[in-house]
Amino acid sequence: MLEQLLPNPLLPRLGYETDARLVIFHADDVGMCHGSNQAFVELSQFGIIKTGSIMSPCPWAPEILRICQNNPTLDVGVHLTLTSEWSGYRWGPL
Repeated sequence: MLEQLLPNPLLPRLGYETDARLVIFHADDVGMCHGSNQAFVELSQFGIIKTGSIMSPCPWAPEILRICQNNPTLDVGVHLTLTSEWSGYRWGPL
């Protein structure tokens, strides 16, 4: 099956061969709780995770924002958070 995949032209721009296969680990739901923030920071420091997305309306978002301000090399983006799907853990609009 892998032989049927077309070469990826983006890979040489990243320093890889066109037929290379990569696995990218991304931390989702950063800011949701203290544990997710700490895990993201530690896994980033170990080089296991390269990117994360912050859920801005969550209670622990201010903590991860402070961490990111003090660690500008952390690669984070915004997690579009439209709903709070858990009945026991809610957050309001921004």
